[in-house]
Amino acid sequence: TGPAGDAGLNGRDFRFSGPGLVVTVLDAGVSGTQASVELRLADSQGRPLDQAGVITEGAVAVSFVLAVLEERVDNTPLQYTALTRRTVTFDGGSAVQNGSDTGGTWTELMPLGTGLYRYTFGTPITVGGNTNKTHTVGLYATRTVQSVRYVDNELFHFRPDGLAVVSQRDIVTTQGCNTCHLKLEAHGGARREVGLCVLCHTDTNSVDPDTGNSFDFPTMIHAIHRGAGLPSVDAGTPYRFIGFNNTAFDYSRAEFPTNINDCQVCHTGSQGGRWLTNPTAKNCSGCHDRTWFQDAGSMPPGYVMHFAGARADSQCIICHQAGSVVPVDQRHRLPARDPARVDVTASILSVPRVLPGGVPQVTFSVAVNGQPRDVLGQRLSRLRFVTGGPNTEIARFWSETAETAPDCAAVTDGGACLERTADAGVFIYRARTALLPTDQGSFTVGLEVCHTTDAGVRWCATNPVRPFAVTDSQPVARRTPVTLAQCNSCHRTLAEHGGTRNNTEHCAICHNANLTLGVSVPADGGAVTAGAANFKDLIHGVHGQAHYPAPKNACAKCHTATGWNVPLPAAALPSKSEVRRCTALPDGGSGAPADGGVVCEAAAVSSSAVYEAPTSAACTGCHGTVAAQAHAALNTTSQGAEACAVCHGNGRSVGVDAVHAVAP
Repeated sequence: TGPAGDAGLNGRDFRFSGPGLVVTVLDAGVSGTQASVELRLADSQGRPLDQAGVITEGAVAVSFVLAVLEERVDNTPLQYTALTRRTVTFDGGSAVQNGSDTGGTWTELMPLGTGLYRYTFGTPITVGGNTNKTHTVGLYATRTVQSVRYVDNELFHFRPDGLAVVSQRDIVTTQGCNTCHLKLEAHGGARREVGLCVLCHTDTNSVDPDTGNSFDFPTMIHAIHRGAGLPSVDAGTPYRFIGFNNTAFDYSRAEFPTNINDCQVCHTGSQGGRWLTNPTAKNCSGCHDRTWFQDAGSMPPGYVMHFAGARADSQCIICHQAGSVVPVDQRHRLPARDPARVDVTASILSVPRVLPGGVPQVTFSVAVNGQPRDVLGQRLSRLRFVTGGPNTEIARFWSETAETAPDCAAVTDGGACLERTADAGVFIYRARTALLPTDQGSFTVGLEVCHTTDAGVRWCATNPVRPFAVTDSQPVARRTPVTLAQCNSCHRTLAEHGGTRNNTEHCAICHNANLTLGVSVPADGGAVTAGAANFKDLIHGVHGQAHYPAPKNACAKCHTATGWNVPLPAAALPSKSEVRRCTALPDGGSGAPADGGVVCEAAAVSSSAVYEAPTSAACTGCHGTVAAQAHAALNTTSQGAEACAVCHGNGRSVGVDAVHAVAP
């Protein structure tokens, strides 16, 4: 006997538990043909849970998958072979697919009340000669507490021979996926871990019996992400599955938010470089789905033969390795990662105060590959200044092209020009357009700078943006509802209009409340609507209609902390759209123009403006149903005052902070 130990923590009532779900796998193994898993169930605070939900609130439903990791002779991990399967029925028959275990049993381990359990698989497991291979148990668990469902996925690797695991597959990571998806979810939302996905989505038992498309993870994921750009879709064949709960999933309109060639975006694991060293026909055909890699005599209609003819997987690396005929590292590289890229940088160093009616003077710098650029002696292919304001809510903008602007030393009429300074690469642009005498507050100037190589390749700087004071004592920047970094969590290198506009703060100068989309007006007198091109209208509409990869209610994915609060700032402007008609019609307004044209000339177009209140415009970009639009209209007065914040303000009955909170 020794000295008495510490008293320990006070006991507690096991019936008490909180929300959340954490499943921890403690051990797993196979004895004979029987696999089992020992695990602990707990809430978010680590308090043990009753699996049946009798003693603690919310039963815990857990599903298990068991798979063995195949390897090359050099122990390079390949794909899994699932050891748990199911039979699915469909129109015309049935098929065996990989799936979770059925018929298993639960045993609560002693002492009671610790949340410790053993699950014994109902599926007989045959290990055979694979005792020295990595086996992986994947599980997905759910628990509902006060109508909120909590989910947890876990993986546990072991070897049936009891020795340490030395081989694991780590090519794509959940963390990498969630830079875009935020919360990767599949099959009703309970499967959220890529390591779980690859246990079932293998090259065995993974064909959708309804469409014939492969569920094999590399093939399926490559094809889903290329979506609308698939050669098969271009040829008229939709890319779809009949999946979870017999639901049709069509990815024929899916657009990858960055360059589809950029394999590194998704291949973020420790073995993510396998796309460079292990190209295979199966993996490549996920994107190149109408390229035939087998014997030409068996090529189906609509396919094109691989340029080098039929090849085995072991031969792919011969042509596609670095320095070979068609190196995959050059074909699948984001331009920003190209060693031959031209690095163009620009900064706006200062903009002195501009009084109403005055002309801005912008001091800026440009460097190309780190060397200061003489924009007068060595002209750029693009040098454009975009100015807009007021910054309380930008209402108008103008742009001035300065690629060929003269040296101010030779200008005597006060026109736009460029002035050298004592510092290399630093210039002053004396603008052409004056502010209005009525302008107040602060305005913003943005800069577009591009260099085009002799080969015709254009490289652009990230747009620098800077506010300047007009009647304010100090410059006041426009509010920042979104940031470029947030956009680039998906887009990587956001670039529009040929790559010249690539900063959200710069985008908002032009895409202000009074900008409308360009449309062709028919010459037959019919009306056409030019929709609002205000940044929020445009971006909400685009993302709302797309295969958006994250939960659409996750406003914080794109917005800053206060960028989506209701009410909006008092200075927010309504979004403008226009109804346009052609007024110059022959024969009293009937028939086509005399010259036989079908599009009205710009000079003959009449427009009538339509305005949507600012909060409504933000919300109906996603909530575009007639009912939602009517609801917004009914809660807006004829003078444009909105009552949205009464119900939708933070902390209110249906506040956006609650309605747009992402489920756990």
